[in-house]
Amino acid sequence: MTNTVHIDRDFGWFVGSFENNQQHKHYAVQLSIPINGKVILKTKDGTFESEQPILIKSNVAHQIISNTRQFLLLINPASTIGHFWNHLSDKEIQEINLTPALELRRALIDTNPQQVLAKELNSIIEKHDCFCSSAIHKGDERINNALVYLSNHFDRVVSLDEIADHFNVSSSRFLHLFKEETGITYRRAQLWNKLIKGITQFGKKSFTEIALGVGFSDNAHFSRVFKENFGFSPRDFLKISQFVQV
Repeated sequence: MTNTVHIDRDFGWFVGSFENNQQHKHYAVQLSIPINGKVILKTKDGTFESEQPILIKSNVAHQIISNTRQFLLLINPASTIGHFWNHLSDKEIQEINLTPALELRRALIDTNPQQVLAKELNSIIEKHDCFCSSAIHKGDERINNALVYLSNHFDRVVSLDEIADHFNVSSSRFLHLFKEETGITYRRAQLWNKLIKGITQFGKKSFTEIALGVGFSDNAHFSRVFKENFGFSPRDFLKISQFVQV
């Protein structure tokens, strides 16, 4: 079976197998689910392997060294969906046997064909956010609302002054609350948006055109940030991916 990638505004996922993933730490919350075999991760503390879904928090350096088929979900923590997943664990790396992860695993095992699977996966991911009936936490209401504001203005860069003024807090206070609630800086949240916008244009434009179009200074800067976040260069990522739009 071919590898499949879906990129959405607040999350992206990959189904398949790959090699040559380098150590990296990204600013997304990651869920890895083995479809067959085990997920094997190399971290600063040693090698971690499991047959169960594994949640990896933001900024945790790791390398995927297993090449069996797996599901890899990356969620922007500066989104309402990311807010939900980020609060499922207080550990950097942890096996997750809660309903959202188990629903995804069941769909991966039981659902065919490919397009049906893609729709089922997206449906499960989208229904679990911090405003759903199964929410398990309460965060700062200003940041909850700020995440919605950012989602509604995804097509542009929202300045720090704009969003802080909108919620009647100082810029310094907003930055503190945002980092406390999401686990990433506001600058990194905006950088993540640029990467996601760039990925959706892979195969349609040159990497230089993409880099300049989403706000990077040049292709080298875009490639460096991309590799830091995903463990692959943009060119290598495109080689292993088959994009599915649903």
